[in-house]
Amino acid sequence: MIPTLRYEFVMQIRRPSMWIVYGLAFAVTVAMLAYWTLDLGEPRPAEPRHAMAVAANILMALMPIVYGCLLADRPQRARVLRVDPVLAATPSGATARLVGRYLGTCAATAMPIAVGYFGRTLIYAVAKGEPAALGWAVVIFLAAVLPGLVFVGALVYAGTLLIPPMLFRVLFVAYWFWGNLIPADMMPTLSHTIFSATGEYARDGLLAPLPPYGVTLPGAFDVLRPAATQATALLWIALMIALAVAILFLVRLHASRSES
Repeated sequence: MIPTLRYEFVMQIRRPSMWIVYGLAFAVTVAMLAYWTLDLGEPRPAEPRHAMAVAANILMALMPIVYGCLLADRPQRARVLRVDPVLAATPSGATARLVGRYLGTCAATAMPIAVGYFGRTLIYAVAKGEPAALGWAVVIFLAAVLPGLVFVGALVYAGTLLIPPMLFRVLFVAYWFWGNLIPADMMPTLSHTIFSATGEYARDGLLAPLPPYGVTLPGAFDVLRPAATQATALLWIALMIALAVAILFLVRLHASRSES
């Protein structure tokens, strides 16, 4: 697993196209959402914890779209290159290779998000004289950003087994807006539920509650929108990880049946 992880990480992190696409996405984020302004769009200076939560909230609005689309061509790369039989002949197990490939590609593809987030944090900490922002950024990234990326990565691995990467990208973008960003009072949607991957439950329940946005009227699936508390925050984190594990298990099961 470790050699596969290392190989996939290096191959992905060296892709110039990944950094170019992320650079364009960050430019759009800066232009539209004022990501680099010190007040982060707040009417008054925010405390470090709240400021880092706002920064994470802005990033998780659009960056997972780039993350998922860039991952879409990686799961099937070994099959496209016709090296699966060669890999199957090696002593390494198929499960270890799957986990290593998943962790390596997801970690590398998430690296620009981490660079953008912690770079923003460093600027804030120096300009505001708030070194505590660095600690809060680490906590918020681990609790509110990483679980959602773990789930999205597994979803990409499963989705590209069923449909071609190009079509998957189109459907994934539609899913992200429908299931994570559209207000619940506009149409039936999973946005702002415990199945939403944007991390708002972890931010609001454990770290720094943000003003509610979008949801002003009762909508469908409201039973999946409990109040943000420590319990629901931990539930969201556990749910994202559990869904990722379940999806990867199905991917491995599908691969086993294909091999047989």
